[in-house]
Amino acid sequence: MRIKIQQFLFKRSHSWAVIGQNIGRELLNRGYDVDFISTDGIEEDFIPNDLMGFVKDKPSGKYDLQLSYTAPHNWPHYLNKDFGGKRLAIWNYEYNVKNSNHVLLPGFGKFSKDIDYLLPSSNFSKEVFLNMKVPDNKMIVVPHGIFADKFGPGKSFNLKTKKTKKILLNIAQPHKRKAIHLALESFGKAFNKQDDVCLVAKILKQNATDQSFNIDFNTIYKSFEKKYPNHAEVEIVYDYIKDISEIYRSCDVNFSATFAECWHLPSLEALASGLINVVPNYGGIKDFCNDENSLLINGKIVRCPKDHLYWQPSDFAIHFEIDTNDAAKKLQESIFNSEKLREKFLPNMKNTVNKFSWKKVTDQILGI
Repeated sequence: MRIKIQQFLFKRSHSWAVIGQNIGRELLNRGYDVDFISTDGIEEDFIPNDLMGFVKDKPSGKYDLQLSYTAPHNWPHYLNKDFGGKRLAIWNYEYNVKNSNHVLLPGFGKFSKDIDYLLPSSNFSKEVFLNMKVPDNKMIVVPHGIFADKFGPGKSFNLKTKKTKKILLNIAQPHKRKAIHLALESFGKAFNKQDDVCLVAKILKQNATDQSFNIDFNTIYKSFEKKYPNHAEVEIVYDYIKDISEIYRSCDVNFSATFAECWHLPSLEALASGLINVVPNYGGIKDFCNDENSLLINGKIVRCPKDHLYWQPSDFAIHFEIDTNDAAKKLQESIFNSEKLREKFLPNMKNTVNKFSWKKVTDQILGI
């Protein structure tokens, strides 16, 4: 069977690229012929060694299956019917609407005619698309997955901190949606210089002025330092880490304050690594994070500022704002009560990780 995966793949550390690479990797493991076509260019550092020989400049011939994790307006191009086979689009959008009478992204639903199925990663994401007028019969929820064995024992990332306990804040891209200011606020409330704890902020350096939804991490961090001069240690990691499992092995807790996620791979990776998750009680995260395997942060649904949105502004978009006091308490619990929590959570953590393997994800895709 010939398969084409055409999308962001090999230019930067992007969640869409991670998904496309891992589905393709599982298909290759099964002996299928897979073409990887990167639509955002190629940088060799971002091509994993095991995929190097399967990168193509452009599609060729007929395919039995076309896959693309990309926005709807690209579906007619990257899932072109002239190349044949089933056309499966993977996409997610993090913002819902306050009132079902309003369409968050008018016009996006029409692109569903250009594919066989849309595969949202969570029930939350499917609800968002229903509110965008994508037909229910055009959607099948297919979760994202993990190669759990990659997050077992192995090499750790060499952190500079000498603190015993480390909390990972894994921000692939510094977007306003990630609520980095609320994460820092929560950490500032939870710990001070006397505490044996360090926040490890893994963050991508990028130009904060090129798009309205980007933020300047340094500006936010300076405000945090001014407000919490006695804050506990923070180590900022800008390096590109080719094997991301290394930084999980170096930490004890995974923390996110994000306003909205349709899935959140770092939280699943953290479960596979045996870390305690402290994450918002909202969105696609709840398809796999619950009170039996994570500490869920309380909060409230609020109107989303227009400059957070990736597409056109909307007066009706909503997201979830964590309660930073509750987040601070749960961060303290994750550090000071870590052994009891890990003992309580471990059975469900293992069961959850087993449910969301790339093997099972690929089985579901091939079943379609």
